Amino acid sequence: MRLINKYIIINEVEKGRSIIRLISLPLLIQFYIIFTLGYLNIIPQLYNYEVIHASAIIFTAGLFLLLTPTIANQVRQAINDKYYATTLLIFLAITYELAYLATVPPYYGLSLGASLDTATYLQSFASLTYYRKFLVSFVGPFFGVHASPILLLIYPIYEVYPSIFTLMTIQVVILMLPMPLMYKLGMKILNNPKYALATALLYILYPWITTAYAPFEVVTLAGSLMAMALITMYLNDRRAYWASLTLAMASIEYVPLFSIGLSIYQALTREFRKLAIPTLIYSIAWLIADYYLVMYFSGWTHNIFSNLYGAALSSLLTSITNKLLNFNATKTLAIDPQTHDNINMTSILNSIIQQAAFQYNIKAQYIIYVFGPLAFINFLEPQTILLMPWLAALLTNFTPYYIPNVYYTILISAVALPATIWALRKLGIEARKKALTALLIINAIAGLLMGPLTPLSGLYYGNTIPNWNTPVANQYDLAMIQLANYVPWNASVAVPATAVPWYSITRYGWGNHGVLFFGPSNGTQYVVYSPLISTGWPFNTGGSEYEPYIFDDGAWILKINYTGPIRVINGFYYENVYIINPVLPGTWQYPIAQIPPTNITIQIKTEAKPQQAIVLLNTTLLKTQLQLPQGIACGDVLGPGPGEVIIPEDTYIAQPITINKTTKINTITVFTSYTSGLTTAELAITSSPKLNQESTIYTYTFTIPWWCLPHSWATPITANPGITLKPGAYYVILTFPVQGQTICEQIPNAPKALLINATTGQVIKQLPCTLGTIITLNTQNNTKAAPQTNATINILGNNINIGGNQEIIIITKTKNTTSLTLMVSTYKIEPNIQLLIKTKIVTQNAKKLPISWYLIPTIGLVPEYIILIIAIFIHLNFLFRNRKLVTAP
Repeated sequence: MRLINKYIIINEVEKGRSIIRLISLPLLIQFYIIFTLGYLNIIPQLYNYEVIHASAIIFTAGLFLLLTPTIANQVRQAINDKYYATTLLIFLAITYELAYLATVPPYYGLSLGASLDTATYLQSFASLTYYRKFLVSFVGPFFGVHASPILLLIYPIYEVYPSIFTLMTIQVVILMLPMPLMYKLGMKILNNPKYALATALLYILYPWITTAYAPFEVVTLAGSLMAMALITMYLNDRRAYWASLTLAMASIEYVPLFSIGLSIYQALTREFRKLAIPTLIYSIAWLIADYYLVMYFSGWTHNIFSNLYGAALSSLLTSITNKLLNFNATKTLAIDPQTHDNINMTSILNSIIQQAAFQYNIKAQYIIYVFGPLAFINFLEPQTILLMPWLAALLTNFTPYYIPNVYYTILISAVALPATIWALRKLGIEARKKALTALLIINAIAGLLMGPLTPLSGLYYGNTIPNWNTPVANQYDLAMIQLANYVPWNASVAVPATAVPWYSITRYGWGNHGVLFFGPSNGTQYVVYSPLISTGWPFNTGGSEYEPYIFDDGAWILKINYTGPIRVINGFYYENVYIINPVLPGTWQYPIAQIPPTNITIQIKTEAKPQQAIVLLNTTLLKTQLQLPQGIACGDVLGPGPGEVIIPEDTYIAQPITINKTTKINTITVFTSYTSGLTTAELAITSSPKLNQESTIYTYTFTIPWWCLPHSWATPITANPGITLKPGAYYVILTFPVQGQTICEQIPNAPKALLINATTGQVIKQLPCTLGTIITLNTQNNTKAAPQTNATINILGNNINIGGNQEIIIITKTKNTTSLTLMVSTYKIEPNIQLLIKTKIVTQNAKKLPISWYLIPTIGLVPEYIILIIAIFIHLNFLFRNRKLVTAP
């Protein structure tokens, strides 16, 4: 009777689920019907944001309804299993933290590194909503490069609240979804909820999972969804397996290759053999569909395998697929995507061997970094080799493929971790527990030092440990974000590259309605600009057709053909500290803003601090070698200067230095420029003259503007390592990707510089000169009297002579629009002095922009702390109750 009742209950539950699916289905389909009718102009009234937005809300409600039985089932399991409840609460807490770290710090801080890739997706979605363009961004049609139909599923969810925050939250949720599944895998392998919880924790502690939380990338989706497919296969949940595998296939064109390897693994195992043929057929079907999808949207010019950058393997796969799938292949398709030459099999094979040997030591370290925290246990399972693109990463010279903390690693790590847990089944139960405990300890340490969940990763990566008690955005960032509200959605805008995300939400492309990263064009309607951040193009409001709107920190918005007065928003409030270290002869210009007629108060504090310095140059010649001020605008060509040396492209110059005692390096100044062309360069401190990852202690990339046309002087460029070196021999390395020049003088008793081939690392020759360098060390005891220096400050026509520590207050009134620029002139070389100039500038009616609570990470993460406290309370309460039951008489 009880058995009959059980079956009746199960049937009723299944019937309820079927009803929910029937109700949710039309809610999901309606979005695509409404959007298609509007997009194709069949019913043009439907193609507007309001209709799409409302339809997207209905879609999301339908999706939530569809998932309701699954969510309810998870809640029931959590009620019955407190360890699983703890897992789900930790899942929510970490999801919140990663979503916070992926949005608030990088985007309120206008971080280009985290925003540029994400802007591709923001612009692609905007093109669907506003411009009748099918997933088009500034790089062209998205499907013309990658096969990612999953974007069409994400799009309506994104449109409920179209913002960076929504997009990144979607990614983080998908990234964290395997965590509850890992708990169930742990239960299957160890049959103990405590160790199952440890298995779930391993997912967030293993550093190469959580490091993929930003930027938004379909690669990250592919890795986590492939992990879900693998785990559900281990759990024998066929329905979840096919759902996960389908979503993974839809994420990016590489997944079908991984699943072909998975089908081979399945064929070799008795437990999963029935899945092998269906998985193989399904994978090949997806691969062919991806091939034709990208071909169609690229105008039959782009093969999906050409996306494997820096690998001759790409040419081989491109050739094979074009011959098999494109019978009318054009001459373009027979061209090697790497070299743009005709495909030659012999040269391809030679290139594969050469690229496999390229930076082999760094690739070996990569394998150790990625699989080391797993104790290489994953290699006990053959799917490790069949599933993972780590072998492809070793056959390329594209460095990001084998840097552990770059998001590409998720394709390896998200599959390696479940394989590691699955491999434990080969051990005895006690050995499994001990192995898992060891893995948990290893990854707890690795996660703290390499992952993003704590600021301690700065220790491992050699960066400054971030202070989570300080705001992630300054006044400039907040002003730039607010400026976006003053630009019409359909306007063509030119912006500084760092402002890209905020101007990418509703705009795309280089032409109409475009976000132009590198400056105004003839079609530009608005320019967003600030002299506080270099934009990459020269700009001068004098005589220009643009007029500025002044924001309270100096950010400008400029509209073409605007003839009205300057618009002042909240007045002008500006604070900054300018550091001249070391003090060199010349004049430095710091443009601040255009100031309209207003009352203005300027407060300037100067501090001269003593410091030690290693000076490797002839200071008597330095004054003639320097021509300042620095900037994009260059001086006249004066002919060959004394002590200069030409550095050919693809070489670098290495200067040996000796540190006699443990020393903190504050700054390094070198003197360099390019003889022609515009590009960047790198400065490094290494323990070996060979520039590789193992010997590199610090690197710094020179950014614009510091180049010029050919000239006879060199620009001083200062990096701020803030690193501590133990006694020993080191090298200051300056890398030139194109021909450059630097100061290299013949100095008696000073070590000579080396000219080295950047590709092979072989020394070309020892130069007869010493690289001109000034290295400032830890400051001397502050109890010493403040040193005196000789400098002049000019601001708004006021000349102020400074000799050391002093404070100046200027109260004045500007009658016309005035360019506010701080000019600092120094007259002699003083490498043992650091000059700080603290400025505070306030105009009439100015007020400082308030810092919101969520911009301070420690406070912004409060919801996470609350969830974790609840998880700990539930867990401890459960343990306490169990202990009472055990000890009760």
